[in-house]
Amino acid sequence: MSSPFGSLSSGRRSPFPRFRASERWASSSKCMANQVKEYIARYPSVLEDFLLQNNVSAEYLQGILLKKRKTTKRTSLYKQRRAASSLIKYASEMGIAKLCHKIITCTKDEEICERIYEICQVVGHAVDSDKDRLYVTRPNGVDLALYEPEKGFKVVGPVGKHLTVSAHVAVEKKSLNIMDLPQDSRFPKGIALGDESAHYVMAIPIVLEDGRCFAVAEFSRGWTEARFEDTAFELTNAIFCWINACVQKININKLMKIHEALNEFLLETTKVMFDDIYNIDHLVNHIMIFTKNLVSADRCALFLVDEEREELYADMFDEGKQADDGTPVVSKKSQIRFPRDRGIAGHVAKTGEIVNIKDAYKDARFNPEIDKKTGYHTKNILCMPISGKHGVIGVVQMINRINGDCFTQDDEDAFRLFAVYCALALHYSRVYSSLTRQQTMHKVAMEVLEFHISCTEESVAKLKSEYRLQDDKIPEDFFSFDFCAYSYAEILPHLFIKMIHDTFGEDRFAIDILCRFTLTVRKNYRQVAYHNWEHGFHVAHAIWRMIQTSKDKEFTLHEKLALLIGAICHDIDHRGYNNEFFKKMDLPLAALYSSSIMESHHYQQTVTILHAEGHDIFSFLKADEHKEVLDKIRQTIIATDLSLYFGNQKYLANLLEKEEFSMDIPEHRDALIALMMTGADLCAVPKPWETQKHTAECLYEEFWIQGDEEKLKGNNLTDEGTDYTETNSQKQRY
Repeated sequence: MSSPFGSLSSGRRSPFPRFRASERWASSSKCMANQVKEYIARYPSVLEDFLLQNNVSAEYLQGILLKKRKTTKRTSLYKQRRAASSLIKYASEMGIAKLCHKIITCTKDEEICERIYEICQVVGHAVDSDKDRLYVTRPNGVDLALYEPEKGFKVVGPVGKHLTVSAHVAVEKKSLNIMDLPQDSRFPKGIALGDESAHYVMAIPIVLEDGRCFAVAEFSRGWTEARFEDTAFELTNAIFCWINACVQKININKLMKIHEALNEFLLETTKVMFDDIYNIDHLVNHIMIFTKNLVSADRCALFLVDEEREELYADMFDEGKQADDGTPVVSKKSQIRFPRDRGIAGHVAKTGEIVNIKDAYKDARFNPEIDKKTGYHTKNILCMPISGKHGVIGVVQMINRINGDCFTQDDEDAFRLFAVYCALALHYSRVYSSLTRQQTMHKVAMEVLEFHISCTEESVAKLKSEYRLQDDKIPEDFFSFDFCAYSYAEILPHLFIKMIHDTFGEDRFAIDILCRFTLTVRKNYRQVAYHNWEHGFHVAHAIWRMIQTSKDKEFTLHEKLALLIGAICHDIDHRGYNNEFFKKMDLPLAALYSSSIMESHHYQQTVTILHAEGHDIFSFLKADEHKEVLDKIRQTIIATDLSLYFGNQKYLANLLEKEEFSMDIPEHRDALIALMMTGADLCAVPKPWETQKHTAECLYEEFWIQGDEEKLKGNNLTDEGTDYTETNSQKQRY
């Protein structure tokens, strides 16, 4: 049977517009045949028109159709079996398992891509693909790059739909077996690089655990080939499941190594940062240097938030240079400030959101004027917040990633963890700075306070010259419990010094220090109706009489010191209000002490006076003895809180009833001393009527003043059924 096509004259114009005539005739006959086949496969209507319009017999066509029917079924089944056996053969004999194992040992993305590329070649050979390619998603998550071992990565376009096959698969993350690429409207750009020879395409994505597409493997056949069989497609997917698992494994290994390195980095940097936590400039310097190393940034800036002025400010700047030891140079310059909501850093400070800009010049928030002034070209920016308990306290802006196209998700995750340590360091640095400032202010305040609370040196000199009273100047009832101090205000300091000398001797204390201490204590009693200097002296006098009338050596030297000094100071700086008043009014003293508010304050004032220059009457004591006396003074002053009296009284009464009380037991002695202080605090009860009457009048006046103050502030505590333990106890005794 003669050929139905006849002969092709060399004088005719080529029916294949893709090829020039000179190239066609210069090619071998085999190449020419392949070109004819491809053209007819792409444009079957040409063959149809030729058969219909030329003298081709029906018998010839029937013979061709009969042969086609005999071979089609056999060829299709053969190809499927061949593809399946080839894949299994290559998977076992050509070492796909070994190649997969090699993937796990890789440490860099280039090595991983090289191993996957080798597997793609093996699979492509097994499925009879004309071309096999590997596309890798770039770190920015936007671009797709073609990988070739010798050439590396070549960006071929963005990921997305209605572009190329690989771009579509990178977005959808689903495998495709395309039967007719030119007729598939989903891929108007075909495959990458404008290759028009592809007709059948298999595309398999490699998807990471976090949902990102790592790469896309693409296999294609030309127009003269048959489509990829379903068996080949399924087995190829199965093989790439192994690869996907390997990539997942290596990714996990990389993350573990990164986190291990990050943990070591954080431990080291945290140690360095917290060593310099007291110096905010050093701390900012460390944060900037460590941040640059952490994310491989070329430049770094740290802006702190000024909450009061609602501004961002910075005075430490990255010079873009390195010191001799290789560390970045960060220097302190004139402070810059700008509104909290301006620019990229302002946006991060205001919203607390992360800003990762792949191309700075395409972002409207970027200000290129700075680049024009400095000559530095900004490519990409990573701006992240440092957040504390109450919001953003700082913003770190990293510019131009050194090793890579842009800052990655891993960079964000690493800095997010590092930012926690930065926030802690910045917070405590501010706390330390505030504490240091407060300590300085306290020191200055104490200097001012000592000047104002201390008595004058003239008064000290006067008392020192006349502290010894003539016998006829000493009140007749001074040596009895009936003594009333209200009539002897002028000589009370002299009488207190006499009590001290009678108890401890005249050589125990330096007379100038004792005089200064006594006059300062008097000055620090406020001019209130009841809890004043005279009341303090009454309590000290009652304690003195208890000591003087007790057995010799009943109390130790330290106990006597604590009793007398604690008594004279027990209500120092009293404001005329009881403890409940401070709690209900939510006054500062109530915030300082959780219980025995005023008593705790009296003790602190006593310590302040004792520590003031020229007032340490206990200078003759050793350090441990000094501490013991101060502890006992605290116990005696706190014991004057009448809310503690009832429990103490019940405890002692129970011991006496059972005849178990013993002065040799420390707990019993402490309870007795506390009861002595309570008795001395209420010593006006057994005094003569005139003394009681005057005391009750003073007490009531102070009580009514407190009531008026409560009403003035709109808080009638008495209507709430408050138990005024201290005041009511005193009222009931009068």
